[in-house]
Amino acid sequence: MGMPKVLRREDLRRYQIVFVNKIKRKRYLILALPMGSGKSATTLTAILDLLDDREIRRVLVVAPMLVATATWPDEIEDWEHLRDLEYTLIRAEDDDPDIKAAYTKAYRFARDVIGMDPQDSTQFAGRRKTVEKDWKRARLASQDTEIHIINREALPWLWEFFRRGKDWPYDMIVVDEASMFKNGKMRTENKALSRFGVMAKARARAKRCVLLTGTPAPKGLPNLWGLAFIADLGKRLGNSKFLFEEKFFTKGFKGWSLEPKKGAEKKIMNRLSDIMFSLREEDCVKLPPNVPVEVFVDLPPKVLDEYERFQESLYSSRYDVEAVNRGVLHNKLLQFANGSMYQEDGRDIFIHNKKLEALERIIEDANGDPVLIAYNFKFDLDRIKKRWKKAVVFGEGDVRQTKKRWNNGDIEIMVAHGNSIGHGQNIQYGGYISVWYGLTPDLEIYQQFNKRLHRPGQTKVTFTHHILARGTYDERLLPLLSDRDATQERIIDSVRVELA
Repeated sequence: MGMPKVLRREDLRRYQIVFVNKIKRKRYLILALPMGSGKSATTLTAILDLLDDREIRRVLVVAPMLVATATWPDEIEDWEHLRDLEYTLIRAEDDDPDIKAAYTKAYRFARDVIGMDPQDSTQFAGRRKTVEKDWKRARLASQDTEIHIINREALPWLWEFFRRGKDWPYDMIVVDEASMFKNGKMRTENKALSRFGVMAKARARAKRCVLLTGTPAPKGLPNLWGLAFIADLGKRLGNSKFLFEEKFFTKGFKGWSLEPKKGAEKKIMNRLSDIMFSLREEDCVKLPPNVPVEVFVDLPPKVLDEYERFQESLYSSRYDVEAVNRGVLHNKLLQFANGSMYQEDGRDIFIHNKKLEALERIIEDANGDPVLIAYNFKFDLDRIKKRWKKAVVFGEGDVRQTKKRWNNGDIEIMVAHGNSIGHGQNIQYGGYISVWYGLTPDLEIYQQFNKRLHRPGQTKVTFTHHILARGTYDERLLPLLSDRDATQERIIDSVRVELA
């Protein structure tokens, strides 16, 4: 299929131009646009215009790690009119070549010059690595470029670096995949500011804010409070998540469940209608169909009997695994269905190979065409890598290079955790077959992964396979994800922009 051509400003779609103008006109807004609709290119074009008009001086983009590392730099380089934007990626991680080199140098110095034993040398080198990472981040954060891009995990560090906001240099903040701030907790258990708390304080120091998401409410209406607060600092849904929930929801036992009160959904969406905008996928671009495929596997009778006993008693004597409560049980049942379970010491015990056999049939049927596989547990990945030695793991090594190889058709099997590949990765040019080896209960991860191949630029019908163990929690979870999706679709429809 190959990589796309260099794009120009006139290649922006009509709806993208609409949202470029909305970003320029409104001080803050939430764009709940479909995955693959070009949110980052839209936002960068608006940023370019605002910089040229001297409306803003410096922009901070906050995104998940791989989106910050690959997607935003790629967008700037893929569009001709954006290439003049000056940006700095504020990244200092263990796998950076200079950080690894500093660690190795410190280890050898401690071992060979000071004469430390290997364990002490490792601790010495670890401390040195931490210092090097802070120095590198500080150098990058001090660069006088127009756009700074940072992963969400490093946001608290950035807040501290700029003296807890006293020297905050950003007058515009863009939050990509903004649903990451859905929980709305200001502080952690040790009273430190959470990432949400840092973002809320940083937002108060910026005159402009854009929140981007393809999944605004992956677990329903309660998620909207966090998004709204970052956007408008509490003007529409209030300053307190507790009071928001009290007003619009009925709480179940100990507050573990929230059910919207009559008319709550309409009232909430009416309050957000002037700052939250959405489109459906069909409003954006006509894509070839995506075909979901359910691939059922049957567990051996003795294994299924043990599954049912474990589900009832929360304990398996055969595999020496216990679920301490019903919440843990669901995760254990997904593990069981996939073919292993984690024991108390962290090791996994083998149960069956049925899903691996089903995956083998899917790959054989692909007849050499690229296959993208989503795994849920580490033992899934280990088993797949052992069976297919040439499989590439997305997120290991240079992500931008991996994306180019995939889009050029140079990778036959690519394995990814849904959370690592789910947001903003443009890999639609390299394949049309994807597989859920094991389901995730997280609607956001589920939806995001499903849109990696089925997005603008895809020219073929895409197939999303779900390998499901018959008679297990797999069969209950798939419809549950559809129910959650229905709530989100109503939310999106309520703030849908009419383009006609």
